Amino acid sequence: MEKGLRKDIQIHGDYDPRFEPVATVLRKQVAYYGGGGAASVYLEGKCVVDIWAGQARHDGAPWERDTMSICFSATKGVAATAVHILASEGLLEYDAPVARYWPEFGRNGKEKITVRHVLAHQAGLHRVVPLVDQLTDILDWDLIVDRLADTEPDFHPGTANAYHAITFGWLVGELIHRVSGMPFPEFIQKRIVEPLALDGLYIGEADGQIDRLADLVGVPALRRHGAAPLPTEYSAPSWMPPGPLRSLVRRGITPGHVKELFTHPAFWKACLPAMNGVFTARSLAKMYSALSLGGELDGVRLIREAIVAESAEVQSKRADKVIIYPLHWRLGYHRADALLMDVPSAFGHYGTGGTGGWANPELGLSAALSHNGFPLSVTGQARTTTITAAVYESLGFYRGICHTLRHGPVIELLPARAA
Repeated sequence: MEKGLRKDIQIHGDYDPRFEPVATVLRKQVAYYGGGGAASVYLEGKCVVDIWAGQARHDGAPWERDTMSICFSATKGVAATAVHILASEGLLEYDAPVARYWPEFGRNGKEKITVRHVLAHQAGLHRVVPLVDQLTDILDWDLIVDRLADTEPDFHPGTANAYHAITFGWLVGELIHRVSGMPFPEFIQKRIVEPLALDGLYIGEADGQIDRLADLVGVPALRRHGAAPLPTEYSAPSWMPPGPLRSLVRRGITPGHVKELFTHPAFWKACLPAMNGVFTARSLAKMYSALSLGGELDGVRLIREAIVAESAEVQSKRADKVIIYPLHWRLGYHRADALLMDVPSAFGHYGTGGTGGWANPELGLSAALSHNGFPLSVTGQARTTTITAAVYESLGFYRGICHTLRHGPVIELLPARAA
C-alpha cells in the first residue's frame, strides 16, 4: 500500500493518542484510494476517535465534520437495529411468520418464512432482477414490496443462507412499516437518530441533505441542482442476442445507468434500507456504541439488553450461496473481524467498497468507517477490517498479520460443524 502514497493527507478532528494507529490507517487509505473518509471509535460510551481526511467532492471541496457518504450494505445494520427496537417493545417476535405482520406476504410458499429467516438471510428471497422491469423500479417502494409478496422462495426457508443483498431492505423495511405504522425513514429518525442525538444518519429522504453528501470516486459528481428526470424506459441494441445479458440491458441494469442513478436526487430521496444509507462515521459508531453497552447509551435505552444478546447470537456458520464466505449471520448482523483475526464477540455490517460499523459488547467498544472511495478490489473491500485491526492494535490486542497467523486467533473460516 505504500507505493505512490501522497504525503500531504492531513487528519482533522480529535482522537485519544492511544489510537494513533487508526489515524495512520485512515491517512494511508485516503492517500491510496483517493477521495476522503472518516473514522470513529467509541469506548465505554465515550468517543475516543472522531477524525476525517481528504476530499468530499470532485471539485476539490474537503471532507468536513458533517460530511455524509453512502455506506452501501452497512445500511443493513441500521435496518436490523430498527427491527430489534420493535422486538424490545414486544411488538414483533423473531420466530413469528412474517405474514402475521404483513398478511399479503404469506403467499406462494412463504407462509412459514419467519422474521428470523429474513434477518439471517435464510428466506430464499435474494433474487432482485425478477422484481425489476426497469432499473428505476427500485425507487418505487410499493411496487417492489407488492412484487416480493407475490414471489416464491428459491429454497425451503431455513435450509440455506443466501445473502439478500438488496431485497433485505424491502423485507425488513416493510415489516417495520407494518408493525410501527411509520414509513421506514420516519422510524429511523424518530427511534434511532433523535433519541441518540445523531448528527448524520439517513436512509431515504436524504435528498434534502444532498449538499452534505460526498461524491463517489469513479462516478460523476452528484447532480445537486437542476437534475433532468431519469429515463422512464431502456432498450437493448438490436444486434444483442437474446439471453441474460440482453435482459439486463433491456432493464437498464448496466454500469452506466447505475452510475447515472447514483448521481440523481431521486436515488437519495428513495428508501433502500439495504444499500443507500448515508452516514457520518460518528453517527454509525455511536449507534453501535449503544449496542456494545447492552442497548443503552447516555441514559437512552434503545434496545433491551436481552434482545441485544439474542440479536448477536450466530444463526449459522455455513457457507453462503451468494457470497460463499461464511459470514456467521446473526439477526441482521454478521461477523465483524479484524484483518485475519477472529473476534467472536463482535458483530455489525460492512458494505461494498469497505465501509462499515460494528459493536463489541465484551469490550464496550464500537467503530465505524465511512468514505467515498469505490474500489471493487480485495484490498478495497477490506478497508473496515483494516481499520478494525488498527482499533485492536491501539488497545494491545492485535499485533499484525504475521503474529496473528502464528499465534491466533485466526479467523474461523471452516466451522467444526454446520449450524
